[in-house]
Amino acid sequence: MRNAKIISFICIGLVFLALSVGAAEKVLRCNLGTEPPTLDPALAHDTTSLLVIGQIFLGLTDYNPATGEIIGELAKSWQVSPDGLKWTFYLRDDVVWTNGRPVTAYDVEYSMKRMLNPATAATPANLLWVIKGAYAYNTGTGSAEDVGIKALSDYVVEFELDHPVGFFAALATRVVVPVPREAVEKYGDKWTEPGNIYYL
Repeated sequence: MRNAKIISFICIGLVFLALSVGAAEKVLRCNLGTEPPTLDPALAHDTTSLLVIGQIFLGLTDYNPATGEIIGELAKSWQVSPDGLKWTFYLRDDVVWTNGRPVTAYDVEYSMKRMLNPATAATPANLLWVIKGAYAYNTGTGSAEDVGIKALSDYVVEFELDHPVGFFAALATRVVVPVPREAVEKYGDKWTEPGNIYYL
């Protein structure tokens, strides 16, 4: 498991290095036991999909492979309110989608509300039920506007919880993974297919 995590870190670095410096096209080959059922972070709940997704998307946080501590990935830092109900994440400003547009807090808000949208039918959505209004929206009895996820600016996103959850930063490694809104809205369920996921 540790080796897989290290390989994931290396793969992420190579992908984003190639994108950031405009390098020639690179091919990454991984020996997987089976085809990943999905590349959509909102729908993934199997280890194969999560392994591949971890190589092409960034979560807000991640685990240090040597120590197991929670570290920033898309987020460079975060703070928690004294009552434990508000988690504010400060994002890096040097991460871009493949079309060159910066990844922002608005992408995080969109992606998490998309995961909670009943129409998405995201199995992992229940992991977000600790967020204020998330359960009601996900089960069809509330609205997206009442969900406690809000981009405060381009690089600041706030999560308001129903009750204190000390492991929320750890939860953000697995669940809070933004996706490119333009590709999702243009291609719908086919947005992760080759030629669509990289929407240059």
